[in-house]
Amino acid sequence: FACLDEAHCISQWSHNFRPAYLRICKVGKTSEKWENPPPKKKRETPSNPALFFPEFQVLRERLGIRCFLGLTATATAATARDVAQHLGIPPENGVGIGAAGIPENLRLSVSMDSDRDQALLQLLRRWHSGNFGNSGNIGNSVIVFCTRREESERLAALIRREFPEIPQNPGKNQRKGKNQEFCVSVAYHAGLSPRERRQIQGDFMENRIRVLCATVSFGMGLDKADVRGIVHYNVPGSLESFVQEIGRAGRDRNPARCHLLLQQQVG
Repeated sequence: FACLDEAHCISQWSHNFRPAYLRICKVGKTSEKWENPPPKKKRETPSNPALFFPEFQVLRERLGIRCFLGLTATATAATARDVAQHLGIPPENGVGIGAAGIPENLRLSVSMDSDRDQALLQLLRRWHSGNFGNSGNIGNSVIVFCTRREESERLAALIRREFPEIPQNPGKNQRKGKNQEFCVSVAYHAGLSPRERRQIQGDFMENRIRVLCATVSFGMGLDKADVRGIVHYNVPGSLESFVQEIGRAGRDRNPARCHLLLQQQVG
């Protein structure tokens, strides 16, 4: 049995910043016959689904795996069919689609603002109600999603300037149980090195970063229970992306807020 979580990445992002999802089943070295496959004599049919997917031959033959399961919280019917094809699931086996509602503890809101920067800062002030820099209150984690790397950097710097009383550098060398330094905001995107991304995610998970300004490269598979707020500075690329991203808030089942900032059209 093999299970692939966040399986929608196969269809949506596997050709750019998550190409590993297309290679995830290439365990070990593919056998020589599949490295140089013979010319196709006829069109393969679902009666022999392994012919569609030589990389799965490694799992099937060498590890004896017979059952493949792809899991995702958000997928359209088209995405689910594409995932099933990549996983070698023949059409006659069917694809399960389950409708999942928005968690009841999430409070969704939207605003149209001429100045989204100021709207974002006012929103953060209101959410934290004067406790933004209180290191004793660790339940104030917020993720601000942006579409561009440059924007995530700019917004993180803006938030740091707006709240100068908060230390500007995460306590990278601190240990649990000791006094920790806090950073009000940091940017996270795919342009950072793997080491930088791991460090930032670790600081965020341990509540050393309050507001993370991130592109969609952050949060896949994230399980931080006390994220109290999600802000979309830009409109997400799809409804499925929106549902995925707000789903990172309120995993402890306590109330959480999700807000979408819309740019007011001028003229």
